[in-house]
Amino acid sequence: MHRVKNFYNELAQGKLVLAFQPVVWMPDSDRMLYQEGLLRHIDASGEGVYPLVMLEQLQSMRELDRSVVGCVIDRLLHDEHLRLGCNISAQSAIIDPFWHSILARLRETPSVAARLVIEITESATPPSTSAAIEFVLCLRELGCRVAIDDFGAGLGTLEFIRKTRPDIVKIDQGYLQRARLDTNNAQTLGHLVQLCKTLAPCVVIEGIETEADRALATACGSEWGQGYLFGRPRIDALGERCQLQSMPA
Repeated sequence: MHRVKNFYNELAQGKLVLAFQPVVWMPDSDRMLYQEGLLRHIDASGEGVYPLVMLEQLQSMRELDRSVVGCVIDRLLHDEHLRLGCNISAQSAIIDPFWHSILARLRETPSVAARLVIEITESATPPSTSAAIEFVLCLRELGCRVAIDDFGAGLGTLEFIRKTRPDIVKIDQGYLQRARLDTNNAQTLGHLVQLCKTLAPCVVIEGIETEADRALATACGSEWGQGYLFGRPRIDALGERCQLQSMPA
């Protein structure tokens, strides 16, 4: 609990930023789908360690998620050429007064909504499946794209994905890591890519670190990728820091 309190104190003090990493078309990595914002400490040189698992265990992710989405919207308003994405926990996937100000901003600025990707992580279960479906459909009606993040690594279900029809499915990097080791795992990744293509128009393989990874992911049928080969998360990727702060209720 002490770590969570310290974390939110740092959020309130503006000590957390978003570092952005591109999601690219693998045949030509200059073609970018969008840039994903990833949490970093303002003074961190590496990835850092954040109490996200503890926040989910304590049902305390929502303030962070709302702050992240609000910050990304600010950046999209600032630059009409950007396409940005960010993660939210499945715990936050429910329409209630907590999200009203964010949804109102997106409703008032459809050009911003059209350039925003909300990635829903699978590391926790949503408040209810029906509420999460309503949340996703609301975002899509506003013009946002919705991604399922780390598919295959968490608690998400095919039924939820089938009903929400996300725009993007991102396959957890663990599948690529195992596919490097033997042919059977590579075949599994290929089958998973084909399955995901029946569920969403865009399938991304995460964790691509080398040209060999790119070749393997392409052979498995994926056209989109994300990983260190195409760029590490950078806090200066947008030209200036995307600094987080707590948002008023």
